Amino acid sequence: MRIMAGSIRRGRPRSWRRHAKVAAAVLVAGAALTACSKSAATSAGTAATTGDSSASGGGSVVSGGVSLAGKKVLLDIYDAQGNTFFQPAVEGATAAAAEFGLKLQIEYANDDDTTAISQIKTAIASGYAGIAAKLPDTGVANVACTAKAAGIPIVAFNVDAATGAATQCVESFVGQSFVSAGQLIAGYMVDKGLIKRGDQVLCPVESPNEEYAVARKQGVEDVLAPLGIQCAEIGTGDDLAPAKADMVQYLLGHHTTAAIIALGGTPLAEAPAAIKAAGLTIPIAGFDLSFPSIVTGIQNGSIVASVNQEPYAQGFYSIEELALQIKFGIPPSNIDTSDNALITKANVGSFASLVPNYQ
Repeated sequence: MRIMAGSIRRGRPRSWRRHAKVAAAVLVAGAALTACSKSAATSAGTAATTGDSSASGGGSVVSGGVSLAGKKVLLDIYDAQGNTFFQPAVEGATAAAAEFGLKLQIEYANDDDTTAISQIKTAIASGYAGIAAKLPDTGVANVACTAKAAGIPIVAFNVDAATGAATQCVESFVGQSFVSAGQLIAGYMVDKGLIKRGDQVLCPVESPNEEYAVARKQGVEDVLAPLGIQCAEIGTGDDLAPAKADMVQYLLGHHTTAAIIALGGTPLAEAPAAIKAAGLTIPIAGFDLSFPSIVTGIQNGSIVASVNQEPYAQGFYSIEELALQIKFGIPPSNIDTSDNALITKANVGSFASLVPNYQ
């Protein structure tokens, strides 16, 4: 089941926090650990898994509290294993698990609710110490209450679609504030004079009904609606070639389109090629740095800007929060991983070498 626009959770009273000093210190250590190589991460006790296999945990470099020796946590990624966006998230989760000596299990649900729910329930039945999971819709999010009833903390990462009673079962959310991110990118385009009153704007996105798409579009239209603009949204799917084809087809039929704000990384990566094929020269902006072509586009000016959501940090902090709760009893807190994360030609150079392993 996909969460629909009418059921999206908005304004849940949670306090977004800045990164704690201990978190920042551990992140730096973890980033240095994984930056060396995959073998370095393995020697520290945790190797990134690429399927349904378990990683081995070594000793914790964080002293005190409850021993984490032998304790296992799950990182459940709803998407397909080939989705490159989550490669940095796996790197981050691996680094955090290594720092705390946790055993890390990484599983992919291949965009299937039944699979995701089964994976999480299996972890609960197996007595895992904690779970970090992408919760893309209410069907998957509701299983968080099964985890809570079993005394297992569950942190939502990347997307948290919990509604109603399930919101009390999710310990925290580590990810982008989607509405704010939409407002940020649209505001930038308007402030730079790239979108003007009455313009036609295309907003392509992989999965229009998923929470990230609904909320980003809301944020974009919060800025554009007062200018008499409503985003024309089309669904592109996750594959690059079909995404380009869908955008070209739309643009050929709507040659007065003045700008593109891609609501996901896949259409953003293909938007420069799409407008070229359609014979247009219009400004493009969007979200994520998940493809090297997005970085190249920002560098050469074919993409104006993108709002980064820091997938490495999403993976790292989700596992770190579980470790801190298990080890010291420190409750997880919400982290907005896209705070001040507008990437433009002025600052993209510092990110270029980090894609795709860390961004």
